[in-house]
Amino acid sequence: MSEPAADPRMQSLINQLRPGAVRTVKATGFDGADVLAQLVDTEGKNAEIARIPQHEASLRRMEHPSELFQVGQEINVEEIERWREGQLCLSARACEIPALRSFLLAFVRGQVVGGTISQVHDFGVFVHVDGERGPGAVCR
Repeated sequence: MSEPAADPRMQSLINQLRPGAVRTVKATGFDGADVLAQLVDTEGKNAEIARIPQHEASLRRMEHPSELFQVGQEINVEEIERWREGQLCLSARACEIPALRSFLLAFVRGQVVGGTISQVHDFGVFVHVDGERGPGAVCR
């Protein structure tokens, strides 16, 4: 029996779930509800401008990212993708709780884990994974 054809939408989701590189960036301003951030290379020279979309700014509720970040502030972020225009898209929320990030990165694809479903919504399910410390794991 042959393997079913891979669904491109599923592959896109799988690619998004892979962790990206963690970097420190400097907030340079705001574009609507997004944070603009400047990557600085190891020699201190200015590098490209990247974007932290509002939904990737924090796990906390907020009206605007300016409630959390100030221009000039250094932020730890994860690289999550490049947009069609080639601009780097970053996630500050992925690095907001280092212990939770480490806990989630310890899992491998296909690993079976136990947990308790805490909420069910149209867009997904929230699960408290066994062994988890702190806030519930929110997966993208």
